[in-house]
Amino acid sequence: MGNTRFYLFYLFALLIFIDLGFYLTLLQIFGSFYAKIANKFKLASKENYTCKSNYILPFTGKWNVYNGGTRKELSHSWGIVSQRYAYDFIIFDDDGNVFSGGDYKHKNATLVEKYHCYGKDIIAAADGTVVSVSNGHPDSRTNGQMAYCNTWDLRGNFVVIQHNDWEYSLSSHLMPGSITVKAGDIVKQGDVIAKCGNSGNSSEPHLHFQLQTSKNFFFAVGLPIEFTNIKAQDSAGYRLWHDKMGIKPRPSEGNLEEIGDKYYIGRGLDVENI
Repeated sequence: MGNTRFYLFYLFALLIFIDLGFYLTLLQIFGSFYAKIANKFKLASKENYTCKSNYILPFTGKWNVYNGGTRKELSHSWGIVSQRYAYDFIIFDDDGNVFSGGDYKHKNATLVEKYHCYGKDIIAAADGTVVSVSNGHPDSRTNGQMAYCNTWDLRGNFVVIQHNDWEYSLSSHLMPGSITVKAGDIVKQGDVIAKCGNSGNSSEPHLHFQLQTSKNFFFAVGLPIEFTNIKAQDSAGYRLWHDKMGIKPRPSEGNLEEIGDKYYIGRGLDVENI
């Protein structure tokens, strides 16, 4: 009887682990509904919200805005309230490749360390206090074309920084063991906090970055981000990659808007701090 209970307990635990991805997906849906109700369906937009802190890009060097923006056409998760204005950043080389070695049939497509952005420094986009960290997830397997999740948390390894009473940044899919901060640490804009990885729900190494109204990933409201002191231009690599893949680029019109000395950015741009 004792052994039976032992095995049943671990079978139950295994089933919970296997289904956690499903539960987390449901939690995202419920969280979006809750956020809409709590905010009386008046969600943040660039027309009604201005950032309270000044934000630079959360990395060093030139990266590409592969997903994200301030309009529905540019967003990869418009219907998920916390991720409405989230960004996916990657790095293209001059030939439109995201990893060394050629196209996705090459063996390097399955090796995370061959991707140009993998292991690059991720930095604090503004001054703040670290309020949440997760650093124990492995990199997920990759082929560059399909999303995998080799752990229970969709975010993988992540860092959440509180910048003011209403603005929290989330950097996720970070490299295992690379996070250099802990909850309670005070960071300055530009401080290195981790390295880019492929942990969590990810198709290939990239940085998922978003601004939200609380540290809770599921129940927060996503906020549009005005970046300052950056350079942005249409990406030749982005176009070349789509040409190689033989697919039509997703919408990128209206991907750059200048507001004084700040910028709203969107899909299809190469961006860097200056």
